[in-house]
Amino acid sequence: LGRGLGVCSTPGCRAVLGEPPGTPERPPLVTPGQWQLLTELLRPDPATPERGALLAPDGSTVALAPLLAGIEAGLRSGGFGRPLPTLDPPVDPLLAVTIAEALGTSFLLAERGDGNATALGPDGCWDDVENPQNYTWRGPPSPVPDPVAIGAMDGVLLGARLARGPLPVAELLRGYYGSGNGSGEGRPPSSYRRRDFGVLVGRGRLEEEVAAVLGVLRTLSPAPELLRDVGTQEVAAVARRAAREFSERYV
Repeated sequence: LGRGLGVCSTPGCRAVLGEPPGTPERPPLVTPGQWQLLTELLRPDPATPERGALLAPDGSTVALAPLLAGIEAGLRSGGFGRPLPTLDPPVDPLLAVTIAEALGTSFLLAERGDGNATALGPDGCWDDVENPQNYTWRGPPSPVPDPVAIGAMDGVLLGARLARGPLPVAELLRGYYGSGNGSGEGRPPSSYRRRDFGVLVGRGRLEEEVAAVLGVLRTLSPAPELLRDVGTQEVAAVARRAAREFSERYV
């Protein structure tokens, strides 16, 4: 359902997970209003990235697209569904579809812009934490604002868990984010996402995967316009800077 509505529709993500199915019909039990909300949440729009984010039970704002892409990559890495392709250069599917492609393209855009573009952030705030309706940025959003970064880290961690063995996704999400009911059972695992992501991935590995996914994008036919005339040295420099700044800001 998520893929059909637009999750993971970028060139690199399609190379890793394959072409998405056709746009699905609205299920009979889903109202038109619910379907519209679901479509906005799952179909990322660069012009309005706040529409793809929601307030999780742990209080964090999470973009759904990278989270769900990570869940699919994890499931398929664990043998559920179609096998994942082998790409050249080889990439880690989980990192490619959650954060590596997004980081690489965001930093390339920033470097080739007017010098004022940012590649990460900002964060924002909700109008009402009890009944959140509108999310407002604290500045012009980059291609990787904070909710996308958080959703990507969560997608990596949850996808890695699913790659080890099957688990009902609803159970996985409840266990990770907690119930948000203030029951006093301690902090949910999502509270430690930065630490756990740093342990699992690390700055050096992130740099390698950003460079690898940019390498894959360069081999596509046709190659994305952003990657045309980009040489190996520029790819390496972009990957190094992206991994460093992402790690410093979020990990």
